[in-house]
Amino acid sequence: MTENQPGPRAPGPKPNEIAPLSLRIFRIVWDSYRIPLRVEFRFDRDDPLVVSVTFRPEGGPPVTWWIGRDLLHDGLLAPTGIGDVRVWPRITRGRPMLRLRLERCGMRVLFELDLHRVEDWLFETYDLVPPGEELTGLDWDALVANPLEDH
Repeated sequence: MTENQPGPRAPGPKPNEIAPLSLRIFRIVWDSYRIPLRVEFRFDRDDPLVVSVTFRPEGGPPVTWWIGRDLLHDGLLAPTGIGDVRVWPRITRGRPMLRLRLERCGMRVLFELDLHRVEDWLFETYDLVPPGEELTGLDWDALVANPLEDH
């Protein structure tokens, strides 16, 4: 095999996909008490307005939230979000971190994540589907017709 010929491909995402981001994060119970858990971020180019975030607590079932991609991006820079999802940057122990607060039915949970890892992964999603192009190619007629045909 010459240098210019591709070798066997390593398993991984297809050219039009992005590998999920798997992180160890912390649930913040109070500032001095943190519970580690795994989380996985996924991006689907067919649903580019959101990213899915699956929390995998040890000994518990996985829980998935869908968070607006732009909301997550804006939270890298400044506090953002109202209602169920809030995101903001923070320096913790000298490191840039991302805080993510989720709320449902009056219950709140706060997580802390590595800001740079989320930022790098998120920018890959923008390389795949640039900002402002999320709805390009959407068949609006089919979108409107399908719900009407189903009823």
